[in-house]
Amino acid sequence: SYLLLDASGNVLAERWPAPAPISPGSLVKPFLAIAYGEQHGSLFPTVRCLGTRDRCWLPRGHGNLVLEEAITQSCNAYFLELASGLDRQRAAETFARYGLADPPITASAESLAGLGSAWKETPLAWARAYLQLVDEQQSPTQSRIVKGMLDSAKRGTARAVDAALGRNAALAKTGTAVCSHTPRGAADGFTLVLYPAVQPRLLLLVRVHGVTGAASAKIAGTMLRSLGGGER
Repeated sequence: SYLLLDASGNVLAERWPAPAPISPGSLVKPFLAIAYGEQHGSLFPTVRCLGTRDRCWLPRGHGNLVLEEAITQSCNAYFLELASGLDRQRAAETFARYGLADPPITASAESLAGLGSAWKETPLAWARAYLQLVDEQQSPTQSRIVKGMLDSAKRGTARAVDAALGRNAALAKTGTAVCSHTPRGAADGFTLVLYPAVQPRLLLLVRVHGVTGAASAKIAGTMLRSLGGGER
C-alpha cells in the first residue's frame, strides 16, 4: 500500500485498500517526542537502552541515547521512558494540533511508544501530521526530530532510502506494526519518506505486508527513485 502527497498535503497517488485507521508502529514516536518536549521545556533525557530487557527491538541494546539518535535507531526503550513522563490530557491536546485524534487518554505507555495497537489514525492523517512537523522544524524539538530522520535515512533503520536515493537525500522514519491483514503475517512494515531532505516536495508513505519497517524502506526508496528522485 502507498500514499504519495505533495508538500501542501494534496494526494498525488494512492493505493491503499480500505484506508481505515491504522497503527503504524514507530511512526508515532516523533509525536510522542513533541508532546514530551512541550511538557518539559524542550529538555530531553539521555536514556540507556539495554536491549531485550528494556523491550527494545535490538537485543543487545543501543546504549546511551539522546533524542536524535533515538529517532535514528527507533529505540523502544527511549520512547517508553518519554511516555512514562507524560500528562496524557496535555499530550492529547498536542496530538490534536497535528490532526491526530487518538490515542485514548487511557492508552498504555507501550501504545504511545508504538508498541501497542491502541493509537490508530488514517494513513492520510499520519502523512499530513508529518508534513506539519517538518513545516515546524525551526522549533527546538522538531529540529531535533528532523535531524534524527535525516540520519535514519542515512545510517539508521531507514538507511535503505539513502542507499537508493543518495546520501542525505531524504528524511525518513520507519515503523513495524502488528499485521492487520488476513491471513496475518509476521508484521506490517511502514516507511514514511520526505523528499528531498531540504524543502521536501513529496511525501511517500508505504506499508508492506509481512516485513519490518527497515525492509519496507528499500521499497520506499526504490519507488521514489522511479519517480526521478536521487542521484544520477
